[in-house]
Amino acid sequence: MSASDQMAPTFSSAIADAHNYMDWIIGTMRPYFGREVIEIGIGHGSYYEYLGKLGRYRGVDIDPDNVASSRARYPEGSFELADITSEEFRSSLPPGSVDTVVCCNVIEHIEDDNRAVSNMANALAPGGHLLILVPALQQLYGDLDRLAGHYRRYNKPLMLKACAGAPIEILELRYFNPIGGLAWWINSFAKHRSLDDSAVNAQIRIFDKYVLPISRLVDPLTRGFFGQSLICVARRT
Repeated sequence: MSASDQMAPTFSSAIADAHNYMDWIIGTMRPYFGREVIEIGIGHGSYYEYLGKLGRYRGVDIDPDNVASSRARYPEGSFELADITSEEFRSSLPPGSVDTVVCCNVIEHIEDDNRAVSNMANALAPGGHLLILVPALQQLYGDLDRLAGHYRRYNKPLMLKACAGAPIEILELRYFNPIGGLAWWINSFAKHRSLDDSAVNAQIRIFDKYVLPISRLVDPLTRGFFGQSLICVARRT
């Protein structure tokens, strides 16, 4: 995917206000956070409200509009334009730069996901954590993935392939959000024209307010085999 392709809108506007969903994701990753965090792919920017409280924060994104809007919303934050597959990114973050890298719904947009993971892992201090969340299961791929510019959805072997050769060890690899996965599967049979249409945004708001507690309750039973997302927790060796 070219930089210009990656700069097309890749998320629904309602997701920026889905605080119960973001609380759930951050809560799942919280045991692994350190005091120096870089967020890869800031998107709507709202994760800064959580990650910016942890300590020194830096957010990067390939889309200049995402960077500009995050700077406007959070002028106290540090947001930069960067392509995480580039040598410039890798050289700007030498080993030991941070103790936590958070990457939510990003590498599925990148053709060379292995290079992206390697560059993120390279920035970590020994013992630091790389926290990745990606869309799960290619069987769920549909119009919403196409509109978002997804190259793929991940199963566990595909994530291990993306991580191969990086200086990390995998601590956790599990599926996340089963009811969201079921809803995404149903959506794969529908025709969608935009990620940001009213129907998609309405679904997000309903899920965040009413359905998420059910999915959270079921999640421990399904994390071995099914979910809307796949979470990978890795430690720098």
